[in-house]
Amino acid sequence: MEDFIFMKKSQILKLSLAAFMALAFCATGFSYNLGGKELVKNGAGSRTKFMMKVYWATLYVPQELKGAADTQIIDADQPMAIDLYITSGMITKDKFVSSIAEAFDQSAKAGYATSDKQAYINLYNSVTMAEGDTVSNRYEPGKGLTVVHSTKAGQSKVLGTLKGLQTKKAFWGIFISSKPIQGSLKNNLLGR
Repeated sequence: MEDFIFMKKSQILKLSLAAFMALAFCATGFSYNLGGKELVKNGAGSRTKFMMKVYWATLYVPQELKGAADTQIIDADQPMAIDLYITSGMITKDKFVSSIAEAFDQSAKAGYATSDKQAYINLYNSVTMAEGDTVSNRYEPGKGLTVVHSTKAGQSKVLGTLKGLQTKKAFWGIFISSKPIQGSLKNNLLGR
């Protein structure tokens, strides 16, 4: 019986820590510099699937785009980022990649197709995903969309960079287009 109670307390502690980390990671006012421009948090929210929180997403934009319409943000050729903080131990690389592949197809239906869908997915070939990891998608004009994977232990690795604005538009379309991966997440990312 004591083992059961300890196990329950341990699970509650882990869930509380995960929630705290998600909130700390996405704290109001957090900003950083990308491509010589200061980015500010536009919005943040959780992606849920089957009533489970899978990851916490945060959208960072230049100050002049804060609160802008979805299409303005998607189409803007300015530095910006979408960070995904994995909050579920159920997520695996295969599930993550499969979900992103489907989401790219959905984004294409909203008018944001890319010929780099498979190239984006291939960036994850050598990655192991785990709860507490972060995937940062950073767009810089003239450079492209750079994907960085960071483990909860603090190890970061640049997975690669895909050139061009169209891949950025397709990736942003996953979250905030007229056919988003999840409507409530879109609203949260847009600060609504």
